[in-house]
Amino acid sequence: MFESRLEAGGILFQKLLKFKGMIAQACVEDALVLAIPRGGVVVGKVISNALHIPLGVIYAKKIPTPDQPELAAGAYIAKSKKFGKTPDVKGKIIILVDDGVATGATVEAAIKYLRGKKVKKLVLAVPVAPKSLVKKLKKLVDEILVLETRDDFFAVGDFYKDFSQVTDEEVIQLLQR
Repeated sequence: MFESRLEAGGILFQKLLKFKGMIAQACVEDALVLAIPRGGVVVGKVISNALHIPLGVIYAKKIPTPDQPELAAGAYIAKSKKFGKTPDVKGKIIILVDDGVATGATVEAAIKYLRGKKVKKLVLAVPVAPKSLVKKLKKLVDEILVLETRDDFFAVGDFYKDFSQVTDEEVIQLLQR
């Protein structure tokens, strides 16, 4: 269990150190951390700062199920006036980050979008995901890093002591720093 998204980001960064050489070889301008708002931006900011590469957002908006608004029935990539547009990703090494994956809908929408934009390499880095979904996601990206998986996965928040809601204002502040 993680204390917070900040702790999860720090642990992910430690595991991502193997990519630091690849990023240095490619040139910092050719690498980008792309985070899925809102919780993913907190995790992504830690990784971006630690690897010294820019942070951007990819606004994968979930389509909620009628009876459970936090459960995604699907997702699509939207333009966000609040968080700015997704940076140009063509030919870049992308580290795609979220605070966790439950159904995979938002991450899969982001992956599909990024593949269509001809990224050079796509690394998915998330603290938590269901074991069954990790197998599926491995086939969609070049590299995957998931810190914790379970068969009996119910919610991303179950893996955090502090899983408080991240506000739009917090995301904007993190992106401006």
